[in-house]
Amino acid sequence: MDNMGIMDSDYFSDEELDGKIFELYEKTSNREFKSHVQFIKADSLCEAEDLAKEANPDYWRSKSVRSVTTEYAWETFTQLYFSYNMAKSVLGLDDFVGE
Repeated sequence: MDNMGIMDSDYFSDEELDGKIFELYEKTSNREFKSHVQFIKADSLCEAEDLAKEANPDYWRSKSVRSVTTEYAWETFTQLYFSYNMAKSVLGLDDFVGE
């Protein structure tokens, strides 16, 4: 897969990450997905939940953790990267020293 000149195969193989990518997400009052918060790399859902709990002990009140595919993580990355670059442009931060 080639997005923005970056080959995901340059960084990882799907087999290496299968079952090890989890998403911390905001949930609705019905415990449904609302929005992405961050990705977590862990060996199990339990470990991913423990990592989320370490960062915020009350995360479970408004957030949850779920297993996601490598493809989903990559698609989310490209969407966030595009949004980040658009926001930089709109704010006049094209020369921002962060890249």
